[in-house]
Amino acid sequence: MYSDDEPAWRQHFPTYHFEDRDVALEEYRLTAKTLEADERVFLNAANISIVIGAAFGSLALGNLNALTSSLAPYVPELATLFVVLLVSVAAGVIFLRYFADRQKAIVFAGRKLIVLRRMLGMSYGRLQLVLPNWRVEGADEPFALRLFPGWNTYVAYPCYALAGISSVVVFFVGATILSKVFGANHISASLHPLFLAIFLSVAWFVYLCWLYRKALLDTHERTSFLVARTIANILGVRIDDRAEYLIYRANLATHEVHRLGIDLTSLKKMAVQIEDKEFFSHRGVSWKGIARLLLSVMRLGPRSGGSTITQQLARTLFIVDQSKLIRRKLVEILLALWLSKVISKDRVLEMYLASVRFDYGVMGIAAACSRFLKGPRESAIGIAEAFFLIERLSNVRSLLLGPRVAQTLRRAVYDGVLTAEDAVNTVAIYRRVIDQGLINDQSKYLPELEIEWLAAQQSVAGDV
Repeated sequence: MYSDDEPAWRQHFPTYHFEDRDVALEEYRLTAKTLEADERVFLNAANISIVIGAAFGSLALGNLNALTSSLAPYVPELATLFVVLLVSVAAGVIFLRYFADRQKAIVFAGRKLIVLRRMLGMSYGRLQLVLPNWRVEGADEPFALRLFPGWNTYVAYPCYALAGISSVVVFFVGATILSKVFGANHISASLHPLFLAIFLSVAWFVYLCWLYRKALLDTHERTSFLVARTIANILGVRIDDRAEYLIYRANLATHEVHRLGIDLTSLKKMAVQIEDKEFFSHRGVSWKGIARLLLSVMRLGPRSGGSTITQQLARTLFIVDQSKLIRRKLVEILLALWLSKVISKDRVLEMYLASVRFDYGVMGIAAACSRFLKGPRESAIGIAEAFFLIERLSNVRSLLLGPRVAQTLRRAVYDGVLTAEDAVNTVAIYRRVIDQGLINDQSKYLPELEIEWLAAQQSVAGDV
């Protein structure tokens, strides 16, 4: 989880300045008028639709018997009832979709207004007590405005009203249909049809609410994200649910990496080798890794985090509460499954490298290059440098974890990702960084690494 106060993560949407601001001012005025008109239309349409829905429901229920009786010579009673039921159902769906579209128009106009306001050099800063930063009046970033701000806001009121009216009609018409189908005697002997009518009306209300919420999903939001957020709340794991904002910021970080000219080719290859060999074959979660984690927790196997690259990215971006290991892992898995659906594999790798922690206080590959490699260079990052940087991932104490480095180096050479010469160059990087005081070799393990890989290099040279 990143804070706006951290220099490594101080990224914001692009702003521009104009010598002649007349065009931007005119666009701002037009957008403000559009936003005002959309809000007025939304409120007026909500009032009108509620009145029409209530009138239709009252008329349909009050005159249901008269309607079926008058049409009985021409249309069977059940057919008439089914038509009334279908009209109510269709009206509920259509009206809710309309309100969802109007809400999208309002939010998009509001986001545009915020961008234009910032382009004109106006910012309300952190005056949240005066102007709340989650409303268009005081927001400084466009994603502060959400398509669906919550079930207790005005955005949900039309849904409650229309879904409620439609569900009441479904209940009474459905109960009438059931009475015709099962017969009056059956109903007097048993209340099962009544319970069925109640169940159908409640299910229809819930379905309409879900349909309305689904229509207001943002660009990267999916039902799986809503499920993950709900389970996180149930488990007491605090997450940052500003999905669009955080993904946007992560994308900005990747753009900054490319702007600095940092070549990620070797880093991507090494990240997959060290952190997640099955990265391109799984869907965000490695069940083998989960099994290793469970064995580790039960002390039946070696210590293992079990997290894939996608899980680590989800944890970095969204999870605020890093304690509660088991509960956090469950939320992490759900978020990773969602991320893998909305972001491509290559993009996940880039966001991962641009965002995650490479050492204590070192967030993102740009900061890692600045700290350990003395900034981006014109030449590409070598394979030995890539190994060193990836091995530093999530090292919170700036220590040389000698046995881990030795094991990872051997595996990389065995798999053909590194040569013995690359391993020697990698160890030399560790020597330089330790001598500079950037990391600490408390266990004094580095000399063993130097002896091991110098001997391996000489052995290879002798074989040649």
